[in-house]
Amino acid sequence: MHKLVADEVGVTEDRQLHYERWQWGGRLPSERLRGVRGSNVLGLLTFDSDLVHALDVAGPEVQRSVALCAARRACDAASLTDVGWVAPALTALAQGHPLPAPFDNDDQMWETLRSTPLVPGPTVLGAMPPERPPYFPPPPAGWTWVPAAEPGDDGATRYELDRLPGSRAPMVSASLLVYPGTLDVRGPISQPYFALPAVLAAAGPDPLKAALDAVWHALHTHGEHYPELLKEIWAVCSGRART
Repeated sequence: MHKLVADEVGVTEDRQLHYERWQWGGRLPSERLRGVRGSNVLGLLTFDSDLVHALDVAGPEVQRSVALCAARRACDAASLTDVGWVAPALTALAQGHPLPAPFDNDDQMWETLRSTPLVPGPTVLGAMPPERPPYFPPPPAGWTWVPAAEPGDDGATRYELDRLPGSRAPMVSASLLVYPGTLDVRGPISQPYFALPAVLAAAGPDPLKAALDAVWHALHTHGEHYPELLKEIWAVCSGRART
């Protein structure tokens, strides 16, 4: 993730809206998306902002289909689909029924998982979002952000305002430090512990939130292989695989 440090500068656009447009992938969120911020929507944005907006306009029926697909694929990836107490939960999801025990009690669900002998699967590393361009606050008219001659004290790339020919100096100077995303690879994950929350999320009362959260947990269940999941989610959401 990029860390930004900047002084205030005069701008023609509201700074919060400008940042929010960048955060949401180049467009402002709908009121419904703003209303599900208690979900994992902001995290999902870092992986595929277009999918977030597509789910928003897809409608309840498609959102439920996406949530069910995400829950199933999470359980598939974690080798839980055929486990005796997980299969009935997936059936209940498909039929629109409440989740059966032990999914009706979080403590019982986790205890059941801990006591269930599972065959270890292949090692899977945690999901890492793709790199994205850093955020640049809007410069004053006639000015632009350019790389500074010298980096920051800690080696971070530093950007400064550069006046274009004929422009006036800004009232307040500004600088920007851009820290590149971490190059560390996340370690191995326990897929079953990510998969079960996808099932719980898919059963939520709000179809949009159910879809967003189920995809989020399924994405992390797939770990480093998450692009394969997102391709299938796009197929369910839009009726075709995204290219």
